[in-house]
Amino acid sequence: MFFLNFAGLFLDLYELTMAQVYYERELLGKAVFSLFIRNRPRRRPFFLFAGLESFLTLLKRFKFEDSDLEYLESLKLFKKEFLDYLKGFSFKGTIRSIPEGTIFFEGEPICEVEGELISAQLIETLILNTLHIETLIATKALLCVIEAKDKPLFDFSARRTHGISSSLHVARASYLAGFSGTSNVLAGKIWGIPVVGTMAHSFVEIFPTEEEAFKVFAKTYPERTILLIDTYDTLKAAQKVVGLKKFLEEEKIKLKGVRIDSGDLAQLAKKVRKILDEGSLKETQIFLSGSLDEVEIRKLLKKKTPVDGFGVGTRMGVSADSPYFEMGYKLVEYEGKPCFKLSPKKELLPGAKNLYRVWNEENRFLFDLITLREESIDLSSYPKSENLLKSVYQDGKLLYLETLETIRARVKEELKRGYKKRVKISKGINRLFKQLKSKV
Repeated sequence: MFFLNFAGLFLDLYELTMAQVYYERELLGKAVFSLFIRNRPRRRPFFLFAGLESFLTLLKRFKFEDSDLEYLESLKLFKKEFLDYLKGFSFKGTIRSIPEGTIFFEGEPICEVEGELISAQLIETLILNTLHIETLIATKALLCVIEAKDKPLFDFSARRTHGISSSLHVARASYLAGFSGTSNVLAGKIWGIPVVGTMAHSFVEIFPTEEEAFKVFAKTYPERTILLIDTYDTLKAAQKVVGLKKFLEEEKIKLKGVRIDSGDLAQLAKKVRKILDEGSLKETQIFLSGSLDEVEIRKLLKKKTPVDGFGVGTRMGVSADSPYFEMGYKLVEYEGKPCFKLSPKKELLPGAKNLYRVWNEENRFLFDLITLREESIDLSSYPKSENLLKSVYQDGKLLYLETLETIRARVKEELKRGYKKRVKISKGINRLFKQLKSKV
């Protein structure tokens, strides 16, 4: 796996300070924590769940090495007995989750962790960090896919994402959401994601002329030649490409396309298309890149821009217009008793839960229903319903094994179902919440 080979120290200090108290007070009962997103940003009609496999893989490795324990001892916060307990620590419990590639809404339980209180508490940072970034990026990437319609998208974001691990999360999440490939070679190796890439402006600058740069590159990669044409003058470069037609034919080079990375992309693409067509290069494709996301893609296609594919980088890779979601991981049950909170704008529904999705005869989305886990629900009057929370991990055993291609297929199916927020809360939850609130 690609992540840092860390041990159990990837957590926030308060998780350890609380855990020591739990250990000393023998508060080792079974706890249930629920993961959800509190609010939905204005430009996000829904969320797309991603990162589950990444999290579960890391969870299996979550332990404390001798060097970690030595460091914790040096902080002079933890007693020997507690450090001895951590020496043999591994997560013990069960995790239920919605499948990766599932669309969901704010307030819905997308993952529930059940286990010994210390176990469930210590993985808080790990689960939030991993599921947050991939869900954040997958959601943004899916919006790009929707706007691009049937045109391929490629992840170009690695150079500006927030660290190496983030770049890999982005490559995985964007491919999961429907991107066709990535420029990130390491991500290609790890997951088999198609890798793409041609040249940078520096390549063109190295040679005495653009023509020579184009010829050298084309001779080296005759089956996949895509030329970057905006280093100096995009329209003149397009004319130079046409001028190379005889050379390309003689060398039996297939010119796949040209890429434009700057300027007024709509206007330049239209003019370049005309130059290529008039130069008998109608089969040569045009790829666009440079500060693109779903908003810019929508604008380009609204202008009827002739484009065959998009390279999408920074704005998608850092989710620039909404760089974080308010994802929370909260205690909802301890030793069989429901827990809740009444913090302003952060009220928490009590109890372990199920999340039912209901569809009509045409497999179109009707509504979601959040219920207590043990609550009896009758949905027989609807054509189809399903509890989305499935067991994916139990006592060290991974129960979730899906390929990226399976998840990508699920995302395509999700887009056919017409998701608009319709979330209902069961009578059991509402009744329990009122009862608990009245006793405060």
